[in-house]
Amino acid sequence: MVRLLIGLLVFAAIAAGDVARLHELADARQFFVLREVLQQRGWNSADTLFYRGMVESRFGQEAKGIDDLNRFLATHPSPDQHRKAYEELAAALTREGRYGEAARNLAEALRMTPQDERTDIANSQAVDAALADIPPQSVAFGQDVPVRATFNELGSWDVRVDVNGHPSQLIFDTGANWSTLSAGEAQRLGLETRASDTYVRGSTGKKNALRLTVANDLQLGRAHLKHVIFLVLSDDSLFVGPLKYQIHGFLGLPVLRALGRVGIAANGDLRIEPGRTARGSPNLFFDGKAPIVEVRHDDYRMQMLLDTGANASVLHRSFRSTLTKDEIALLTAGNERTGGAGEVIARRTEIVRTLRLVVSRRPVDLSDVSLLTTAPEGDARYRDGVLGTDALRRGFTLDFRAMQLRLD
Repeated sequence: MVRLLIGLLVFAAIAAGDVARLHELADARQFFVLREVLQQRGWNSADTLFYRGMVESRFGQEAKGIDDLNRFLATHPSPDQHRKAYEELAAALTREGRYGEAARNLAEALRMTPQDERTDIANSQAVDAALADIPPQSVAFGQDVPVRATFNELGSWDVRVDVNGHPSQLIFDTGANWSTLSAGEAQRLGLETRASDTYVRGSTGKKNALRLTVANDLQLGRAHLKHVIFLVLSDDSLFVGPLKYQIHGFLGLPVLRALGRVGIAANGDLRIEPGRTARGSPNLFFDGKAPIVEVRHDDYRMQMLLDTGANASVLHRSFRSTLTKDEIALLTAGNERTGGAGEVIARRTEIVRTLRLVVSRRPVDLSDVSLLTTAPEGDARYRDGVLGTDALRRGFTLDFRAMQLRLD
């Protein structure tokens, strides 16, 4: 459970030098708290090197984080910390587009990983190795070109891009670790795919075999990107059966982050502002390649996946104990069907009739929000839910330099 009661979170109770407490916070992925605790005076820099490197890389300062994590490895830490440092390094290097180095670090981590825990790490290592020969993605900015995002039949935003001179409509999706195309769309755009002995998990957890392709040229408004990597999934994997809707693809986090500062206004206008950076403390961090946003409810601070590809926000089971008596009294039983790459699943939920969240000091009022009745598995168990498009319709800005989500 990630939630923390604001009124009880007294940093003075975490004495400087209490490295065991840092370990607990890191294992629970409570990185907002870990970052704040490390800013207190009195820490021994040698004892905190691993945690500082972890925080730096997850809060968008990968270069500093990579340096500190390499310095930490030079201290010959315990096998467990050794393995975790390699995994942190690999995640930071992948976000930097340094796939060959990421693959080598994951290979080192695999040597220290028990056999029954190796499957997903081995797959990530294989994906990075398959990308090692691709030149790093680059971006250049020209004069502003108007782009208007439009809502598709799924209730998420589509944006117009030009791929090697061919137009396409892709979902603006912070929840996509990689940009993705359907096989049919990749063929229509004239992209050659390469085989891969790897898989990608959809939001429902299903494994999907994948192929890879690279767009040498991608234009999004004023942004001109080179060497953009796309995963290629079968058309069936991206077909939403209940709506009979074919998804052509997703514009994922590597492209969106390269824009520096990007947002969508209430009227759909896409704003790319590479020269501007917000001030203040971050309310975003990376969990692997997934952006996690701090959300407040009542006197609690929560961590939710920021997923602009999801049409509706969802609360995980851990959120239930933060609800007020009035909110609990109005809960009703529900069922929902949710789709991910390759699968649509049904799950039982409770329905929160009205819910007020606060994001970057702005209130967000939601209605009929699904609350899962069972705890999710995998990385999702460290999160309190998913913040979707319904919370962002008034407009938002993502500043990846300041690691902030701001609502209009």
